[in-house]
Amino acid sequence: MRKIIRTAILFFSLFFIGLMTDVLSHPAWGIVVDANGQIYFSDLETIYKIDSQGKLSIFRAGVSGRHVHDLSIDAGGNIYGWENVYEPQTEKHLRAFWKMSPKGEYTEIVSLTENPPLGTSIWRDSDGNTYSVEPWNNEKKETKIIKRTTDGKTSVFAGGKYGYLDGQKEKAEFNVITDMAFGKDNTIYLTNDDKVRKIDRFGMVTTIYRNETTNQKQNNPEPFSRLYGLDVDKENNVLAADFANNRLLKISSDGEISTFLKSEKDWSPIGVATFGDEVYVLEVRPYTASIHTGNRVLKISSTGKSTVIANLENRNKSVENPKLNSVNFLPQTKEEKNLVANANINSVKATDSPLAFYGIVGAVSVAFFALIVLFRKK
Repeated sequence: MRKIIRTAILFFSLFFIGLMTDVLSHPAWGIVVDANGQIYFSDLETIYKIDSQGKLSIFRAGVSGRHVHDLSIDAGGNIYGWENVYEPQTEKHLRAFWKMSPKGEYTEIVSLTENPPLGTSIWRDSDGNTYSVEPWNNEKKETKIIKRTTDGKTSVFAGGKYGYLDGQKEKAEFNVITDMAFGKDNTIYLTNDDKVRKIDRFGMVTTIYRNETTNQKQNNPEPFSRLYGLDVDKENNVLAADFANNRLLKISSDGEISTFLKSEKDWSPIGVATFGDEVYVLEVRPYTASIHTGNRVLKISSTGKSTVIANLENRNKSVENPKLNSVNFLPQTKEEKNLVANANINSVKATDSPLAFYGIVGAVSVAFFALIVLFRKK
């Protein structure tokens, strides 16, 4: 009987760990800022908005199982996202592309499909050309960046075999490409596993940073050794989220590497967006943290001051209340506490998070079998 109990405990423990690993291996790093300083960011399925007055609200409600990892924005303030879906029963990787106007009007660009039009992407340069990574099925045989012009013509802009090699156009090799941003002259910068790489307008690929300092003591699973979101500021400096090392990297236009931000304990950068002299950082809990209940957004001013302007761990305090825009996003005055107590229907409880749910399931399971062992001893 004890052998059965031990086996059951082991099974539920592995089941719980597996669920946690699955959620943590699919983070969202999408964050963008429009011309009015309004911020949009993804919490994997739901897209949130922080308006110019600091009010946090749901901009686009998510669809369960359809992950929105990244976002982009055009000059007109339209938000673009793609949804990723994996069907285990068919082993298919499906994608859909959509656009949301500043007023919240939704347009489906490409319906959910295994084979979207070649070159279709949310990554768009200043001339309107889009760049996609093909294939998107994780076969690890080849990785190509396809350029699609505004008149629909497609070509291989860079890449060929799956791997790591700098070089001209098809001679270059890429492995997992996470994010893409554009600098001056439409130069492409991208995060490629543990590297930041640059592609000039002629298709020459060079590595401008490679992560040599991943914290091995944490025994990070492979997905978290990657760099995630990146952006290019007005001075052509590249900022990249080094999740595993809890820092935001800065690669200056002349190639100097520095740490722009070191996150607080139990937080790590996952995405970044620039707006003038300001930097906005999307942070999540690292997998070693005790809780995983939502992203938060930091604003870093031109003077270097860092302020938390939204924290989804506190979204049960009412995401619609603009007066909760304090450093900790917590109610301070009696009026604010009353507003929290009367939170509207748009409030989202922390236990709605898949991680929180799995944590509860895991804790209950372990407690249940611990009681069985206790009674057996008696």
